[in-house]
Amino acid sequence: MAVSTAGKKARWWDGDASQRYWMELVNVDTWGSELIAPDTSRYDLMHDVRIGDVVLHWVGKNNPMGFKSGMYGASIVAGELQPRAGDWFGKPANTIPLTDYTPLPRPYLLTDLRADHQSDILGIKGNLETEYPTGRGKFTIYFPFQKHPKSGLKPNQGYLFKLPAEVLQAAPDLLPDSDWAGFDRPLVAPPVSGQNGVRQRYAGFCADPVLKKAIEMQAVQQAIVHYEAAGYSVDDVGAFRSYDLLAIRGGEERHIEVKGSQGYVQKVILTRNEVTHVNDYGLTDLVVVADIQWERHLDGSITTDDGTMSVYPDWRPSPENLKPLSYEYFLD
Repeated sequence: MAVSTAGKKARWWDGDASQRYWMELVNVDTWGSELIAPDTSRYDLMHDVRIGDVVLHWVGKNNPMGFKSGMYGASIVAGELQPRAGDWFGKPANTIPLTDYTPLPRPYLLTDLRADHQSDILGIKGNLETEYPTGRGKFTIYFPFQKHPKSGLKPNQGYLFKLPAEVLQAAPDLLPDSDWAGFDRPLVAPPVSGQNGVRQRYAGFCADPVLKKAIEMQAVQQAIVHYEAAGYSVDDVGAFRSYDLLAIRGGEERHIEVKGSQGYVQKVILTRNEVTHVNDYGLTDLVVVADIQWERHLDGSITTDDGTMSVYPDWRPSPENLKPLSYEYFLD
């Protein structure tokens, strides 16, 4: 490992092309499209990530999906850090685009890692700490794991960590099979039939504005093709109307509200203007396009493929199915 420091950051990965791995600790089911963290010194490790690096996605135990703690997949870094391009709970956030998300054939759980490789991983951590002493006023090595005195190996608290290549050599099941953008890696195990990895999905809020726009445009284009095939003349009016498409056939004028998602859709987000318009105007359809597949390329561009389209003709949102997400409060 290279001997390099900057301030109190132990940059043991400098000068070693094999040290291209990171571990992201997430607690929501939106991983694989980007790294995102507040623009503060606490998250300055984001500035060390480089194009072509590999990010492994570890899901923590305190997640609302009920997933078990473990590694679920990996992605490739597709672009440079975008300063203050995102929003983190109301704070400006730096973002880094990812591509080629690949799930593990089955999640590699923390219980498996403890049983199979705890001593190996703690040994690698110990070697780093010998070279870069840690503690008050000393170095930070950004190692992703620590040892709990009772339960044993566990992820460190934080968001982004530098994952030594030696850890993947000792525990190859942490990384899905792939050439990872041209870097040779031998096959670890054949895919396991009947066991699916966790798919990245955005059914509603998407923090990545570029991906969100690509998903929306794919859904709109599919809706246009559908209505044109039915004999309508279709205009995209979403930029200046409270609905997305205007479809005209003979004397019939139909308004189309379009929603797109990369995953299964059980609910959609509606603005106040959208609800008001559909209640005030007749002949409005809701089009929902789910399971839109996408790929982000190394130049940052995104391509999409057709999703599964559902059409709800003459749609009106029923009050019992509407749930308020926020309120306006007028001060006295």
